[in-house]
Amino acid sequence: MALLLLAPASTLGAQADWTSVNQAAVWVNGFVDHGLSSRTALWFDGHWRRDGLGARPQQLLLRPGVQVTLRPGLRVAAGYAFIATAPYGESPNGAPLREHRAWQQVSVAQSVAGSTIAHRLRWEGRWTGAVDATGELGSRNYQTRMRYLVRGQRPLGVRATEGRPVIGFVANEFFLPIGHSDGAQRRLQNRAQAGVGIPVSARQRLEFSYLHQWNRITPRRTYEMNHTLVASWVWTSSPPRLPARAAAVGSRSSPRASPTP
Repeated sequence: MALLLLAPASTLGAQADWTSVNQAAVWVNGFVDHGLSSRTALWFDGHWRRDGLGARPQQLLLRPGVQVTLRPGLRVAAGYAFIATAPYGESPNGAPLREHRAWQQVSVAQSVAGSTIAHRLRWEGRWTGAVDATGELGSRNYQTRMRYLVRGQRPLGVRATEGRPVIGFVANEFFLPIGHSDGAQRRLQNRAQAGVGIPVSARQRLEFSYLHQWNRITPRRTYEMNHTLVASWVWTSSPPRLPARAAAVGSRSSPRASPTP
């Protein structure tokens, strides 16, 4: 399974007349899943992304939302995101970009033979505009995109903190633009990831991973491959007096766990 998840994404739709670039990046992420009741939780994830192994700005992403548990292992969520993207790398955008995004998702998770397998399907409406040389934001273009993530994780049996073991995980996420045949920002994207999660308390975990990000950038006829080191802080809290069954589902070593950049 891991070999399939981490297969080079550059094999998708390869074309000989396109340019391929390889770049290094560092992403620092934070994930907060804060329970309000037995069914609802506040969600927030933030991402600080740097090109050139941290030397140059790449992207800032802030994404708040609300999640609702329909039954153990099945959740729906919706929210807003703000994204600021700088021109970066060997095939940069012509100008900095600013994006406002509305997102909705459904996630399903289950335990299989000691592992947790989580699936997430997310739909995004995106309003993106370029910033000109004077700092003014130009007209925004609207796009829609579908994302599908699968993540598998299991305890490694190394050590435990307050009953939470060190975990190993692999994940893959595919991004598909819907419509927008003009191709102005029409791009495919795939992210393959592998890493470890280390608990530091009952509510907190640190994750360290390698992520291979593949972008098919249609306007510039470029395949962009970003070899990315990722460090993530994950916070999960359950509401007071949560029933035992729901609390078990809510733990970060359980099917509820599926943070991703």
